[in-house]
Amino acid sequence: MGRDDTNLQSADALPDHVTVEMPELPPFLRVTTEQQFKALGDPLRGRILEVIRYRPATAKQIATELGATPGGIGHHLNVLEQAGFVQVIARRLINNLTVAKYYTRTAATFVFDFPRALTGETPIELVLLDQARDELVAALPDIPAGALLDAWFPHKRLAPDHMRLYYERIQRLVEDFLAEPTDPAGRVYSLFITTFRSPRYTQPAPNPDQPATDRTVQDPLSDDPTR
Repeated sequence: MGRDDTNLQSADALPDHVTVEMPELPPFLRVTTEQQFKALGDPLRGRILEVIRYRPATAKQIATELGATPGGIGHHLNVLEQAGFVQVIARRLINNLTVAKYYTRTAATFVFDFPRALTGETPIELVLLDQARDELVAALPDIPAGALLDAWFPHKRLAPDHMRLYYERIQRLVEDFLAEPTDPAGRVYSLFITTFRSPRYTQPAPNPDQPATDRTVQDPLSDDPTR
């Protein structure tokens, strides 16, 4: 940022000795537009949002954390800001020449709410799965033996209405997790859960003796009752 821009914003710039405090964020932001989905489609932007989930940071600080360039991080922050995912909460004058912006998220949790057709070839579930994998890879070297780490990938042949019960229980569990008050002295934990009907190659062949009405029961995890 040039000197002219600095003069415009230096009046509200924080001095060096003042700590930038993390604001209380709204609990949810509903993601509804194509612009927002595209902004979240880049894995690096997902990592940026995690860096500033609990602490404000500048583009330079984020770049150091993620091993990227400040210029590249600045570009991604601009995209996220235009999409409504990040906000500038403070500015600090550096060497009387430039103003460093401190960014945080605009909400604690982003809730995805748009038609499947909007996501195109990259469903949001895959975007989140990629981000979860990247976070786990980054976290594993620092996770000690006996820590709270586990993974499950079970399969079970169930009636659709029975699977619906598990689906609803999982939703309640996630809601309880998100409703937990933030502990300033605690650690950050990740919880990744997904439910989906297994692919065709895992499904049993239709029984020709079974009535057609039984074979087409609506699947709670699918809009197509015939698949």
